[in-house]
Amino acid sequence: MTDKVLTHFRECIPIFQAMLDPYRQDIVVMLCEHGALTVKQITDRTTLSRSAISHHLQVLKAIGLASSDKRGTEQYYTVHLTEATHLLKNLVTSLEEKNQELS
Repeated sequence: MTDKVLTHFRECIPIFQAMLDPYRQDIVVMLCEHGALTVKQITDRTTLSRSAISHHLQVLKAIGLASSDKRGTEQYYTVHLTEATHLLKNLVTSLEEKNQELS
């Protein structure tokens, strides 16, 4: 059981690392609230530069929390929580099971 819990923790490390940054947290919430947004639209809602927003979006894309699609000349970014939610739920479930074993 301990191996299972540790495996789930390790699977979540990229999510934890990416979401440590408050700007990435802001971007994820923004995308959840507004759906698809361009870098410019996100930049207009923050104090960050376009290049900083692009960097944060690339980090989110790298771990599967965001994706982009081209519409005309613009890239629109959307958030994808399904896989991250699944990994985090697995972690919580395995921790709860481990805790119940001790009770």
